[in-house]
Amino acid sequence: MAPPPGKRPRKKTVASASCVQQALLAIMAFLMGCAAMASMIISRAHSEGIELGGVGTAGPIGGLRAGGNQPKQPQSHPIIDRQLPALQPIPELRSQTKSAQPSVLDGVRILVAIASYDFAQFIHLEEVLDAYLDMCAAGAKVDVVVHETQPWSVALIDLLNTRLICHNPSPNAGFSVTVSLRSPSLRLNLVDCHRKLFYDRLDEYDVFIYSEDDLRVTPKTVMTYIYETSRVQQLVGGDLKRASEFNVGIVRYEYNFPPDVVITDKTRHASLNTTRVYWEHSWHPPIPKSVDFVPQPELSQHYVHMQNHHQGMFIATRDLLKAWRDKPGCNFD
Repeated sequence: MAPPPGKRPRKKTVASASCVQQALLAIMAFLMGCAAMASMIISRAHSEGIELGGVGTAGPIGGLRAGGNQPKQPQSHPIIDRQLPALQPIPELRSQTKSAQPSVLDGVRILVAIASYDFAQFIHLEEVLDAYLDMCAAGAKVDVVVHETQPWSVALIDLLNTRLICHNPSPNAGFSVTVSLRSPSLRLNLVDCHRKLFYDRLDEYDVFIYSEDDLRVTPKTVMTYIYETSRVQQLVGGDLKRASEFNVGIVRYEYNFPPDVVITDKTRHASLNTTRVYWEHSWHPPIPKSVDFVPQPELSQHYVHMQNHHQGMFIATRDLLKAWRDKPGCNFD
């Protein structure tokens, strides 16, 4: 039925009242937002010792200006200097590097031999090579020889040549990788190839490292080895022959990540209880004294040793290799 003449429909009246309410709410929200912003500006200005200018200031009404000759210093919120220092030119950076105290590895010549039978652990070998490249960045001259039974493709060699570049400007630093192809029939005897290599180049290097292809050796490890080797010589009274009866070892570890789980942003909770583990020294049931103090009295207060001496790698100095070669019955070479 149509409404009587002269009367408006009720729905339009309700709609008009609703529009007025929404407009009022919008105005109130805008005013509250302005009040909140003004409160934040006043609080920030007070904390940084800045006065708020009023009518008649040099700036706009209500603008920020520094206050007076002696600005108010905050008591609990110091002013932060936000100006960044100018970048130094590259020649100045190089001059500062040359005048700085040299690294422990500066000028140290290191020969590395890695046994890598095939490409099964190449993803780890890449990380291992990156770590030796870091030694060059620390100032050392590092030559790596990888004993391999499968040839590397030209594409792979080109890829590594673009990645393994040492940018240390020191003439004493350097880095190289050589692949020595051996017969697959060597099998486990591939791990013995490093001994002839070391003794053939004994007088050309200061430190020698042998490792498997999944052991990442950092510059910190080599620097610590050099320091501890010198410390052992001091503890035995400086007797080099006596000191050659010992060598600072490496205890390798892994992380017990959950098997068959790819760690992503959605599955990273699976590594919550992941810890370092020492598989070679975690017998079940545990062997008594699997880790014990060194029995020699000169070193027992400072070092421990493992009942299982296998570590998958070793580090030695030139003097130690000479002593082991000349020691009766040792036959290390």
